[in-house]
Amino acid sequence: MIRPLFIMLLLSGTACSMLEQTKSQQFRMTWKINPADKNGDNSLVELSFVDFPGHFIGEYSNQLADHLMNEAKEVVPATFEITRDAFGNVSYSVREIAGLKQWQASFSYGGVSGSPEGSPFE
Repeated sequence: MIRPLFIMLLLSGTACSMLEQTKSQQFRMTWKINPADKNGDNSLVELSFVDFPGHFIGEYSNQLADHLMNEAKEVVPATFEITRDAFGNVSYSVREIAGLKQWQASFSYGGVSGSPEGSPFE
């Protein structure tokens, strides 16, 4: 009895992961650095979606802050990996910001301000 139950659970877990959809998408983002807002020794870098006002992400990372200051561009591309599961839940991870693919961060977050109409992850 335990063996068929185990096989059934294994197959259902595999089926759920097969129903996940993952895609990469690039967004244009503005950025600002707040050196007074720190997590550990890292300054806050807040990036806002140009085409989705009210949506933003934050990264506490001196390495990312330095990179963005050296880029000297007001709007930078950011690539996200977006995953949607069988139940409609959406998760994302940032893969690249302004050409930088890896950076050390002590904390990161995403958020919404106000009542925006659209979402970058829909």
